[in-house]
Amino acid sequence: MTHFIAKQIKLQSGERISVLCRPGGLPVHEATLFLDTFRTRGLAANTIHYVCAALAIAHRELDAAKVNLLERFQQARFLTRPELTRLGDAVRYRAQDIDDEPVEAANVISLRSVYPKRPAPASERAQVDLKTQASRLRYIADYLEFLSDYVRATLPKAQANELGVEADRRLKAFRAEIPAVSNRAKVGARVGLSEEEQTRLIEAVHPDSPSNPWKAGFVRRRNWLMVVVFLATGMRQGELLGLRIGDLGEKESKLAVLRRPDKKDDDRSREPNTKTRDRVLELAPSIIRVLLQHINVDRYAIKAARKYPQIFVADDGMPLSSSSVTKMFQELRKVVPDLPVALTSHVMRHTWNERFSEQADALGMSPEEEQKARNEQQGWADNSRTAETYTRRHTAKKGRELSLRMQERLDEKLKKGE
Repeated sequence: MTHFIAKQIKLQSGERISVLCRPGGLPVHEATLFLDTFRTRGLAANTIHYVCAALAIAHRELDAAKVNLLERFQQARFLTRPELTRLGDAVRYRAQDIDDEPVEAANVISLRSVYPKRPAPASERAQVDLKTQASRLRYIADYLEFLSDYVRATLPKAQANELGVEADRRLKAFRAEIPAVSNRAKVGARVGLSEEEQTRLIEAVHPDSPSNPWKAGFVRRRNWLMVVVFLATGMRQGELLGLRIGDLGEKESKLAVLRRPDKKDDDRSREPNTKTRDRVLELAPSIIRVLLQHINVDRYAIKAARKYPQIFVADDGMPLSSSSVTKMFQELRKVVPDLPVALTSHVMRHTWNERFSEQADALGMSPEEEQKARNEQQGWADNSRTAETYTRRHTAKKGRELSLRMQERLDEKLKKGE
């Protein structure tokens, strides 16, 4: 291992723990203490790993600048303005090489070396959005504050005060430069598929379609079914990958979406999870029918898959990973040029919410009834306003229609004045 790496370790109990490892494989003790504050607050394992990855970015950059963070603080000196600026620049880019393949552990941390992929030059790396940059910087700032307080407790009073004053001053300036993510920046924000795009997608992924990019029959049918489930339910990628055969109620035509953190029998390196509330969704008989056919015919034909409870598996029988779903949409974007370039599983979620709004309008539902029904279907709290994120296209369309009606009335008055 030649870099600081964010590693996720699975214990025998099924719990996932994130550890920041230094070059050579040993964990960074201070980072472990910091991450433990998130565990005690009950944050999800994947969220904590995101924090760990942000710390890996910081340690990598400081290591490249020949800065030993702990030694620096022990000398009662904080990071300089250029060093903090370097951290601000580093968080702008995708850091795919930070996340390695997590390791298995018994009751202790495994220190097996992991060799990450060679990072791409900065000129070739895609930038992340401002929201991601801002969250990384906030976690790094909190970590620097935590570490400086941790070290100050071991220093003589005069040095502790000196480090405290310098840390407060520099961190205040650092936090002031964290990008502000404005709620006003809606132009270009992610929206769902239009009716035409949705139809084109369904046609392209149908198992018998010449546009279907996959060769193996099992993969063609499985990927088509996943797209159908995404569009039919609006569930998240992690929720779909966490579905188990026992969640399907054949007689009631229902599908349970359940929270299962740290399941011992889930062998995937990065465990998919349900972020929202448990819920039971009612599915059309036709969708239940194709789901059962997939389970009882296509999936059953893969002998290795029979020992796993997950509905969606790879062609080798192992439960499907998040990276496989991401790759699926990447391949779709390549072979179907008239699909949006930003097509992802999350766009399916936006699409479901927009279709839901259209149906609610057609049924004449009040805004309160629509919100309550949507929140129940998506697993959100009763008073949640999360839907506003997913209904931009529909809201904009209604706004344009109202605006044009107002302009038509104004136009009539203008004509009378001619």
